[in-house]
Amino acid sequence: MKEFEPYLLTIGIRSKAFLGRVKSIYETCCEMCPEKLEDIFVTNYTKGDGMMEYENLWFFSAGYCLEAKQFLRKYDVDITSIEKRIYYWTITMDDYNFRKATAKSKLSLQFHLIQGIDAAFKSEGKNCDFLKNIITKYVKPNLIT
Repeated sequence: MKEFEPYLLTIGIRSKAFLGRVKSIYETCCEMCPEKLEDIFVTNYTKGDGMMEYENLWFFSAGYCLEAKQFLRKYDVDITSIEKRIYYWTITMDDYNFRKATAKSKLSLQFHLIQGIDAAFKSEGKNCDFLKNIITKYVKPNLIT
């Protein structure tokens, strides 16, 4: 879990309570996943009142992704294999060039797996660069023809 703390701090998750929550879910995900968890991602967006919302927590291994929905409010974790199962993906972006995020950057990703499973990711600011890494490392290589 220590290897993920710099990322969490970068996107603004700093409180001991939030970090403790992520650690607890990480431990559960380690038990669920048959492979070592390699990457983490937290969906984030600015709410209408200007406050940052941290919505869903994701972990990735070489062949699996795990999602903890509304992770700061409840335990609702699922896992699926992504290995060669993505048949469609799309991105939307504002003020992002796929190279370097700014404070105004926004990047969203949706992908669809065979058997009707969908995944959706939102990011703002520096988190866009981390989402780009997820796309490069896990989405593109698992696209099926």
